[in-house]
Amino acid sequence: MNSYDKSVSTKKSTNTGTIVALCRLAMSLYSSWTQFFPPRDGAPLKEVNLPSQVGKVFIVTGGSSGLGYELSRILYGAGGKVYILTRTKKNAEEAIARIQAHYPEEQGKETGSLEFIHMDLEDFNTVKSAAREFLSREGPDGRLDVLFNNAGTGSLKDASPSRQGHEYHFTTNSLGGYVLARLLTPILTKTAQQSPKDSVRVIWPTSLLVEAISPKGGVRKEFIEDEFSVKNSDELYASSKAANWFLASEFSRRQSESGPFGSGVVHIAGNPGNYTTGIWRHVEGRLIHHFFKLVLRDPVHGAETYLWMAFSEEITLEEAKAGRYVICDGRWHPGQRKDLLLALKGEDEGGSGRAKEYFEWCEVRAKEFVDLE
Repeated sequence: MNSYDKSVSTKKSTNTGTIVALCRLAMSLYSSWTQFFPPRDGAPLKEVNLPSQVGKVFIVTGGSSGLGYELSRILYGAGGKVYILTRTKKNAEEAIARIQAHYPEEQGKETGSLEFIHMDLEDFNTVKSAAREFLSREGPDGRLDVLFNNAGTGSLKDASPSRQGHEYHFTTNSLGGYVLARLLTPILTKTAQQSPKDSVRVIWPTSLLVEAISPKGGVRKEFIEDEFSVKNSDELYASSKAANWFLASEFSRRQSESGPFGSGVVHIAGNPGNYTTGIWRHVEGRLIHHFFKLVLRDPVHGAETYLWMAFSEEITLEEAKAGRYVICDGRWHPGQRKDLLLALKGEDEGGSGRAKEYFEWCEVRAKEFVDLE
């Protein structure tokens, strides 16, 4: 190759690299924009067109307020049996009364049922007792069609460790949900065996901040080695939400007929959107709150995202195994950060293996709580 050819080749390579970089930048900007400003009334599944859920059983953690409240209301209105797992009995009873009043008997609508079970994600003993209580109420012929791991916390500075001594954000947003999912895996699997393929699911909420501010790989290696090595509360929040995506992927990939992670159950993660809920109470007055206040929406739209995650036929176990990721108003993400996608793959697949490491981190910390015996 002569000097002219080398020059042309170098220019072509540079131009190609520039084009790829610009395309990635455009995709990143589009991804953020469409999550801040989703298509108006664009949710494919809403209360008005949700099929009857008579005969189905749901768990909604944090179902007494925000997105969880709207979701519980819609599922109840569609005839579903809804268990609300949350900390405060008074709040749950008030929420149940409001939901029931929303559907007057004279409307002739076949509504479902609503039940409260106490659970505090900061204390795994209560997670275990909540799972036991649910299984007791359902009985030997019971079922569980969808577990919505909705409950969580926002960024909280100087948060105290959980009851079992774990980092606050990861405990409330991810590790507690892991414990609950493990405890309910047998009934989820049993229900999947009796139900249409890919219809039994576990929903893991994430956040726009996963792609905006989470560290390379989603969760730092340093955190996995020492969970108190990371001090920034905003990063801890974003990482705990990335961790939910990792759990959804790993649960889906690890399933087998006889293993502890079940079979036939779709675990799917996604960002339900930005809404006016109590999750912002810890950051009121901070710059991040002022920024997001401009784009916060009514929580019912977040519930509509959950509906798509729970019932859309586009969501399958194969898509979950591939690490697909949902964004607000019921859509697939157009293309996540490369380092996050690599985190979902093992080192033998050319990835970083961070999702696998995090899943195993959860296994160690939850091992004494995931057996109901």
